[in-house]
Amino acid sequence: MAKLLKLIQNEWMKLWRKKATWIMLIMLIVLVIGLAGLNKWISSKNSAEDDSTGGAVTTEKAKGKDAPKLSWQEQEKIAIAENKKTLKEDGLSKDEKENLIEKNSISEYRLKNDIAPENEASMESFVLDSSGMLSLVTMFVVVIAAGIVAIEFSEGTIKMLLTRPVKRWKILTSKFATVLLFGIAMAAVTWITSVIIGLILFDSSGVGYLKWNGSEVVEQSIWLRSLYLYLISSVNIFVTATFAFMIGSVFRSNALAIGISMFLWFMGSNVVLFLRKYEFVKYLFFTYTDLTQFVYGTGLVEGTTMALALTVLSVYVVIFMAISYIVFTKRDITA
Repeated sequence: MAKLLKLIQNEWMKLWRKKATWIMLIMLIVLVIGLAGLNKWISSKNSAEDDSTGGAVTTEKAKGKDAPKLSWQEQEKIAIAENKKTLKEDGLSKDEKENLIEKNSISEYRLKNDIAPENEASMESFVLDSSGMLSLVTMFVVVIAAGIVAIEFSEGTIKMLLTRPVKRWKILTSKFATVLLFGIAMAAVTWITSVIIGLILFDSSGVGYLKWNGSEVVEQSIWLRSLYLYLISSVNIFVTATFAFMIGSVFRSNALAIGISMFLWFMGSNVVLFLRKYEFVKYLFFTYTDLTQFVYGTGLVEGTTMALALTVLSVYVVIFMAISYIVFTKRDITA
């Protein structure tokens, strides 16, 4: 165990001695700050427009000068009426009905307790929305996962690495652990940066997050909600990184691992939507590379759930890791 920890420490230090790693970190921080600045500018512009119109919202049908203004309460009532009308329509799936019931329940709770919808320009909204930046973290982690083994072959250092009195599985484990630690570190930096910048640039709404638990609406801490979103989004980082790590370990090609991983990441959802009517789609790897689909609504495929997604992904992760270890430990790498 001590040797394994030492290997992980060495790999971690080796990773952070590379300029590319620091470039990724700096780029991530700059982009989070840039996103906050853009949101602040847009919100300031919208606030100026609202001030010129009395701060109300016009209906879609009335675009003229004397268009009626709607308060948030009126907007919620209209949304409730439209959702109830939609619920009476035939052909709705179970997931779609549950989604409409959830929206109506939250809207009714807001009206009953006089809780305005979240302000898009609030600190809380920015922190929650910043979880979307983990898509960029996924890209960075894929680059590291794809190259951490393959680069040993391209640079010719693999033979020297394997001459050490350390078992191959420990070497591979240290590299995989380093990839995971890098992903955790980058996700943590994203969250911390978004919180700091959010506190500096935006005002707090002072309102918690409203969540439908299936039977009633409950108020949840905005911090717990943000951590939950980051945790769910991090599953995508972990699974995609594991896949890239396998490709890099098996084919010893950095470019191939990055290319295939990115292709599945970007095109996977399109493939799923094209094949969604087939039952086997429920068991494809890229159907669940974005678990936030179950947080913000229904899944891409009818009948899928978070529990099914985690089960399927767990099976794939085991398969990916098994292939990585078998190939790395059995192949004549030094030849």
